[in-house]
Parts: sequence; structure tokens; C-alpha cells
Amino acid sequence: MSPLTDQIRALIAARQLAPGARLPPERTLAAELGVSRSRLRETMQQLISHGLIVSRRGGGNFVAPGSAERALEQAMQPLQPLAQAEGGYWQDVMEIRKSLEADAAYHAALRADDLDRQRLQAALAAVCAGASDPETQSRADAAFHMAIAEASHNLVLRQVISGLFDLMRVSIAESLSKLHLLPDTVEKLNHQHQAIAGAILAGRADDARQAATDHLCFVEDSLRRIETETARARRAGALRNKLPQGKQPA
Repeated sequence: MSPLTDQIRALIAARQLAPGARLPPERTLAAELGVSRSRLRETMQQLISHGLIVSRRGGGNFVAPGSAERALEQAMQPLQPLAQAEGGYWQDVMEIRKSLEADAAYHAALRADDLDRQRLQAALAAVCAGASDPETQSRADAAFHMAIAEASHNLVLRQVISGLFDLMRVSIAESLSKLHLLPDTVEKLNHQHQAIAGAILAGRADDARQAATDHLCFVEDSLRRIETETARARRAGALRNKLPQGKQPA
């Protein structure tokens, strides 16, 4: 899914368009979103292929009734408050990411077509270009992993990862903001992304799975290291505050 698809989905949610409701005409919608009509048509085709939009000849585009993705998003909604309130939730997210994304990379290496490869290369370039800014890189990082899911051509896998997208986006943003504190970590992440993409583009399925697994294990290990060092610094600070003046350790 592209950022434009997220905009359209947000518009549907903001206007509370129920299944079966008609979307604004193409010209109106393109103007509201600030995009060309050709780009909007291309994105609409993606939404139609995902079962989110139904197109009726001569009648326009409509919100699809009872889509699988909508049901999955509703199932994920109770997790959003927990994800925002519970600091350690990233460990649960990381467990499911390691399972899903390793399989997605494996199947993408076997099934990616020319368009998938172009999108993956563009996503890789974007994630490397945004390395200096955690917020920009978090969006690009999520888009990179979604490009791999798209290239897997596994409809169930793609739908599950897409349904988890918002939760993963929170996880990725939180993780990258912490990882940027470690020296050389951004460069290592870029090399890992390049290894994943390179294996997929070369059709090396086993290597792609391993590269994705190595990448997520590195992220998990780094986050645990940060948590350990943060806890140690917190304990040291608490100790200094309790010691009488003149008796603080050198």
C-alpha cells in the first residue's frame, strides 16, 4: 500500500463512509488529495484489487461491503491503546514481525515481478535516503517492508501484514528513535535492508528469509541493549540522588 492509499482510507474513516457508500467523483477526490487523476486511478485500482473499493461501470467507486481488511483492522483496534501505553509491547510485535516478514521475503524472492522489483528498489532508496531523520526513516522503513509483503503475492500474508500496518508503524517509529542513539546503527540497518532487497531481486529465497531474520534479530538485540543501559543509568541516577553530598562516587 502507498501513502496515497492511506490518505484515501483515512478520508473514508473521517467521513464515516459505510460499506456501499459512494466516494466523491474522481475530479473532486483528486483535487482534495492534491494528486493527478492518473495517479488517483492507479491507486484506486490497487484498492479495488485489495477488495477495499468496488467500481461500478458508469456509477463510480464505492466502499466495499465487509472487506477482510476492514474486519482485521477492527480486530486490531483494541491493541492500539495497549501499544501506546505499554512500553514493552514492542517485544510482542517483534515476535510476530520475525515470523511474518521472513516468510514474506522468502516468497517475494520467488514471485516478485518487474513492477514489484521496481517498487522494492524505490522503497530501498527511500529508506536509505531518510536515514538522517528517525521520523522520515520510520515511514520509509514501513513502506519498504510493505513492498516486500506486496511482492510475496500471498494474499493472506499481505492482508495480515497490511492489517498490522498501523501497529507496526508505531513499533518501527519507536524502535528507530531509540536505534538512532547507538553509533553506526543506521549504517548497519541500511546494509541489512540492502541485503534483504538484494536477495529478493536476485531470486535467492533462502537468503532473503535469512537476511530478514538477521535484520529483525539485530533490531531486537539492539533494543534490549538500549533498555538494559537505560535501566542501569536510571538506577545510577537514583543512587546519586540518595547519597549525601560529598559522598557521591567519583
